[in-house]
Amino acid sequence: MAEILEDGKVGDFELSHFEIEKNNMYAIWHGIPCGKFIRLTHRGSVVMSDTEMEKRTNSEFVRNSHGKVLIGGLGIGLILLAVQDKAEVEKITVIEKNREVIDLVASQLPLNDKVEIVNADVFEYAPTEKYNTIYMDIWNYINQDVYRKQMKPLISRYRRYLVPKPEDENRYIDCWCKYQAKNGIRI
Repeated sequence: MAEILEDGKVGDFELSHFEIEKNNMYAIWHGIPCGKFIRLTHRGSVVMSDTEMEKRTNSEFVRNSHGKVLIGGLGIGLILLAVQDKAEVEKITVIEKNREVIDLVASQLPLNDKVEIVNADVFEYAPTEKYNTIYMDIWNYINQDVYRKQMKPLISRYRRYLVPKPEDENRYIDCWCKYQAKNGIRI
């Protein structure tokens, strides 16, 4: 992602490159690999980056994505690009609440014709079709309150938009780091 996206700012959102150097003691202590990365921030607070933690915590969704896919949150497009070229993915609808993120990020991504980005709030959006894969990734941080007050209601709300199980035994619905949020585990 750091090779694709350029630094920029739209409204309160900013894309910026950063480097974790090999002598960074915090990174060494926490097992964070060194390298060059990009992050999306909102008023200085990190929304998403392309670090190994982000890739690792989204990998199950990437593996399970197939058919019609609904993603809550665009971020830097990391998971979107990871699934758009999968042969088993036929369509992707991304729901992004912030027009600034769409303007800043989507315009720089090499998106294919499977992708549709909708400017809407996932808590209010009403899909018009059923999906094989649904994934919500809208949080900058997670904890048990986020799990109870946001993740559980979103899963409940969107479960009805999954294709029926007899049509797809592998249908999939989840939220980014739901297990960790539910159990109070730091990532």
